[in-house]
Order: sequence, then structure tokens, then C-alpha cells
Amino acid sequence: MSGSEILSTLLGSEVRGDLLVLFHRNPGLIDTVDGVARRIGRTTVAIISEVRELLVLGVLRQKRIGASEVVFLDRAKDRELLESVANHLKTIRIGEER
Repeated sequence: MSGSEILSTLLGSEVRGDLLVLFHRNPGLIDTVDGVARRIGRTTVAIISEVRELLVLGVLRQKRIGASEVVFLDRAKDRELLESVANHLKTIRIGEER
């Protein structure tokens, strides 16, 4: 996936932006989708497809703890994706300077 596709996926909606801000401000957060929705002032229905997009991208991961499915930030994948986006933005800037 290219840097531009990653950037587009990460910032494709306001909800995804809210999710990323929540997990970046609380990188150790492990919570259910219901709990995450409450934390950002949304309903579970409103965020479920956005959480799925971030799971597919790999920035969020999901696992079962007891009877609950929880989501959490994959710090390594997040770092990798942010580096890819940064490199993409540098390439754009270098291209504009020429």
C-alpha cells in the first residue's frame, strides 16, 4: 500500500481521526469497541466500520480477553505506517521544489 493510500485510509473519516487521536494519546489503551465508542462520544454502530478499517490496515489489533473482544494500538505497525506517510510527504515536497 502506498503512502498516499495509507494517509487516505487513516484520515478517511472524522471518526477514524477521532480513533487515532484517542489511541495516540492513550497508547496502552485496551478496550472493547463499546468502550472506545463511549470514550470518543459516539455509538458502537457509528464506529464499527471505522474500527474495521483500522484493523484491516493493521494499526489496531483485536484479541479476546475473557469473554470480551478488545481492540488496541499496534505500536510497531503504527510506527511503520507513520514512517511510510512521512516518506510519502517528503517525496511530494521534494517534487514540488523541483
